[in-house]
Parts: sequence; C-alpha cells; structure tokens
Amino acid sequence: MLQFSLLNKEDRQYMQHALDLAARGLGKTHPNPAVGCVILIDGKVIGEGFHPEAGKPHAEVYALRAAGQASAGATAYVTLEPCNHFGRTPPCSRALVAAGVKRVVIGIEDPNPLVGGAGIKTLQAAGIEVELVGGAEEEKAYILNEKFMERMKAQGQ
Repeated sequence: MLQFSLLNKEDRQYMQHALDLAARGLGKTHPNPAVGCVILIDGKVIGEGFHPEAGKPHAEVYALRAAGQASAGATAYVTLEPCNHFGRTPPCSRALVAAGVKRVVIGIEDPNPLVGGAGIKTLQAAGIEVELVGGAEEEKAYILNEKFMERMKAQGQ
C-alpha cells in the first residue's frame, strides 16, 4: 500500500530539488517527460540527475551513476514513477532495485499505459518502501509534464 503520511519536511525539500532538476530537461525530452532524481543517504545527497533529452538515459540512471555503490540502502526521490518497460532505455524501476535502494519517494504516478503502476509494483515486489509525495509537490510534478500527462491519460482510455 502506498503511503503519504510518513513524509516529512525534508522529504518534501528533496522532492522539490528533484523537481528543479527535472525542469532542466523541459522542452528537450519529448515524447518523454522531464524527470528529476535525487539519491540521499544519511542526510547527504550522493547522486542526482535529470532526463536531458529523448533517447538519453533517464534521471534515475544519472543519479545512480553519480551515487555508485553508495546507493545501497539509500532513498531515491523521483518526480515521476520509474518506468518499468524496455524502450530506447531499460526500465528504471529495475535499475533502482539492482542498486539496492531501500526507499523511493515518487512525485506522481505515471499514467503511461506501459507504466501505470507497474514501476511501483516492481519496487514493492523487491521489498523497497514506496511512498507518493502528495500535496503541492505532486501538483508541481503534474504541471511540470502536463502535456505528457494528458497525452498518456488519453492513450490509456
């Protein structure tokens, strides 16, 4: 079950940082969304990244590369549910599992019919704690990729 209530001010600050990173990719990622990721362990940012353009690795991959082996046991803040399918890049959900993160805080669920909750299920099946940020940060995550979100919702109907 996804939870909202356990999030604290620090979680919201790191999600805001991930949203700021995601904004760096705006206008360059179509048909993909602009996504940001921050990886934290023991109160310290050890990796961060954003999706710079379509066809390049996703935000989670850049953040995990920066964190290296230190990502084991870490918390990842991702502005959009990690993808769970093979496209031009492999699934980010599986990359987070392979890296050994223990917790993933997600800005908003991905309405893409190829993802649509499957990324969350993959993380949870691996024993990773998954939480949705909710509130103002969720709204910002939606607005950041509003055209993508609406297009994906239309495809899913």
